[in-house]
Amino acid sequence: MKRYVLHQFPIRPKTYLAILLASLLTIIVITFFIEISEYAQHLYKQTVREKPLLGLIITPLTYVGVIYVAKFYFHRVQSSGIPQILAALDSQNKQIRQQLLSFRIALAKIGFIFIGMLGGAPIGIEGPCIHIGSSIFYGFNRFLNLKRKIMIHSMIVIGGCAGLIVAFNSPIAAILFAFEELGRNIRKQAMILIALCCGGVYLASTFYHRGSEPYLGDLSTLTFDYTLIWQLVPLAIVAGLMGGAFAKIMVVLVRKFIAHTKGKVLIVALILGSIIALFNYFSGGMIAGSGKEEVLLMLESEKLGIDFLLMKYFATLTSLTSTIPGGLFMPAISIGASIGSESSAILTQINPQVVIIMAIVAYLSGTIRTPLTATFVVLEMTATLHLVVPALMVAFVASYASTFIKKDPLYETLAANYYRIAS
Repeated sequence: MKRYVLHQFPIRPKTYLAILLASLLTIIVITFFIEISEYAQHLYKQTVREKPLLGLIITPLTYVGVIYVAKFYFHRVQSSGIPQILAALDSQNKQIRQQLLSFRIALAKIGFIFIGMLGGAPIGIEGPCIHIGSSIFYGFNRFLNLKRKIMIHSMIVIGGCAGLIVAFNSPIAAILFAFEELGRNIRKQAMILIALCCGGVYLASTFYHRGSEPYLGDLSTLTFDYTLIWQLVPLAIVAGLMGGAFAKIMVVLVRKFIAHTKGKVLIVALILGSIIALFNYFSGGMIAGSGKEEVLLMLESEKLGIDFLLMKYFATLTSLTSTIPGGLFMPAISIGASIGSESSAILTQINPQVVIIMAIVAYLSGTIRTPLTATFVVLEMTATLHLVVPALMVAFVASYASTFIKKDPLYETLAANYYRIAS
């Protein structure tokens, strides 16, 4: 047994050196990426607050420019990046993997998302961080020239986990995401190496940032009365159904609006960009960006209203339908927080912050259908791991409810186009 487990580890010392260098590079690059993305979001919101009508011009032009260039010159950089990783793991072709994961793809992802956020796109950075991490780690294979399938796949998965760890400071969620999503088709023995590397990346990231702070603030003092856990079931069902509906509608719209000719690409990008611009205009710019600022406001008991929930829901749906590079996690978290914020007026016996956290877990689980990842990424982001029992319950209830609307998980469905490329 010991020999079988050790067989999953690299044999050559330079492979361990490459993992170390790739980890350090990923930490530095993604930290820089997060900083410039946050700057771009703030700059856009400040601009539209001072000159609201300017956003009606900036956003459509941004969507046209980014989508056109990404479609015809960097086609594999579109959307969140997780479908590309799944296709790369499924492919046996080195050239296909190189198209989906490379240093070039990582740099393009950073540039497009920075421009997209400057233009008011309601997109997240976590999926792109995962894609960037995998691209950096796989890029080192050009020097290593790995032959064993398990090692190639492990490097890709470790890179994705590193991206999630640096983005959200969530090592447990990263390991679970590798288990639930990225590592579905690799040997489970490889999870030992992946988990050890995740631990190393987390320690290095903590040292680099001189500390470890929860992404959404420290809410470790929250308490929960377990006799009220049954009240969370309807919330989990509603949020799960909304997440499932989001995933279902998104897949339908992506297939409907997919375009290949230059003229149609420009027209679709202009229409969808104009819709986003209107959402930004009527929300005063609150819909733009990842939604982190709005989540922090809701966790501080500020009500943003049902109009924010509806606009964020449909704006995110519209943006992701356009295939503009950008992530889903944080926008989904902001939608879940809004569901919880509105539901707290009904669930008056439970702390409003607890209701918001549970709604985030439920909606995220219903959307991406990885309940363990959804649970732990939110709990680590808020330092509320002591709420793991009710969080797991709402995550699995929401994930199950979601299956009544959409049978297959979202990322696997979106990866279908890339699977066809890989085959």
